[in-house]
Amino acid sequence: MSHHRARSSIGNTKPFLLVLGCIIIVLFIIGVIPKAMQKGELTNKAIQLGSEIPVVQTVVVTPAPFEESATLPGNIGAMQYATIYARVDGYLTGRMVDIGDHVKAGDLLAEIDTPTIDEQTAQAKADVAEARAQLVSAQASLKEAKAKDETAEAMVTRAAADQSYAAVTAERWVNMAARGAVSVQSRDEKNTALAAQNASLEATKAQKRASDQAVAAAESQVNVTRAGVAAKLAALARYQAEQAFKHVRAPFEGVITARKVDPGDLITAGSMTQNTELFQMAKLDILRIYVNVPQAISRYLETGQPAELFVTGFPERTFKGTVTNISGALDPQTRTRQTEVKISNPEHVLLPGMYAQVKLTVHRPEAWVRVPSNAVIPHGADLEVVVVKDGKAHYQKVVLGRDFGDELEIKAGLEGGETVVLSPEDDLREGDRVKSADIASR
Repeated sequence: MSHHRARSSIGNTKPFLLVLGCIIIVLFIIGVIPKAMQKGELTNKAIQLGSEIPVVQTVVVTPAPFEESATLPGNIGAMQYATIYARVDGYLTGRMVDIGDHVKAGDLLAEIDTPTIDEQTAQAKADVAEARAQLVSAQASLKEAKAKDETAEAMVTRAAADQSYAAVTAERWVNMAARGAVSVQSRDEKNTALAAQNASLEATKAQKRASDQAVAAAESQVNVTRAGVAAKLAALARYQAEQAFKHVRAPFEGVITARKVDPGDLITAGSMTQNTELFQMAKLDILRIYVNVPQAISRYLETGQPAELFVTGFPERTFKGTVTNISGALDPQTRTRQTEVKISNPEHVLLPGMYAQVKLTVHRPEAWVRVPSNAVIPHGADLEVVVVKDGKAHYQKVVLGRDFGDELEIKAGLEGGETVVLSPEDDLREGDRVKSADIASR
């Protein structure tokens, strides 16, 4: 019985092993053989692909335009603008203009009552009259002193003549007394007379010196009073000038843009912060606008070059301007260069404070080219582009100019007309054969 059971167990196992073997064979056929076939196909494809020429995306480079434009925002302002303050204290008695009024240079804008200045002016006039009267008196005294001086000079002349006669007479009598022709007493009388004449001459000379000093003193007094008159006249002129400031006049031809006072207001002279201005006015014939030009084109700016202005309120018009002033330095914060553009505005269409767009067109003298940014690749310390020539790739060193974001300016290395590769692969080698797929033409 045991032997029968063993044979029965072996008989049952054989079909199982047979089925298992069949399953393994089927799985092998399904899994391994297709993979082997697929691997062979992939290998054949790889060999086939390795023998094909790679296709690269390219563009044909043309020279960059010699003109470049930029449209920049700015605020229009008046070429000539003034805030008018009072020059004297007082009350505003009259206002002759209001906002929007057109005035000419010298037109009366307002009047200020100035009683203090008026009183000071009247006092100055009285001081001038008094000084002039003193000058007349001093001149009269000088004239009198000169007359006395002339009298003294005549007396000196007469005394000198008398002294000369007395000297001759005394000498004659001395000679005659020596010969006994006259008495000694007579001689002594003549000598005494000569001494008296000598004393009289010295006295008249002293009077002449005194009269000369009197003339000099009178002349000094005239000069002093004349200087006093000049000082009083200067003070009067100053008060009259201040008095003239009661009439507030337009400094130039223009339009009143603001009015801050009314009749009866107390006006304080000066332009300090706490003082209120009377008017603001602007000259509208010529306006100006300041724009900040980017560094990329600022080097090509020139005074006198034209500019175009676009104002939202006038979509159908293009206003013409001229570059008049260019800053000598760039703002280190914004890397821009402040530029002034003047606009002729004879019709007064444009107004100060308007927002405008200014288009500047500059001319670049260098013959440069531009390429897409992804065409330039670093190679060590240099920058290169891949140029396709005769179906082969060639690495070309370039020197960059300005960076425009998606484009780069090439100053050296390319002349235009070359075909360059966009985003070249890292494994692309010098001299490799490539096939160009031109996607853009510059």
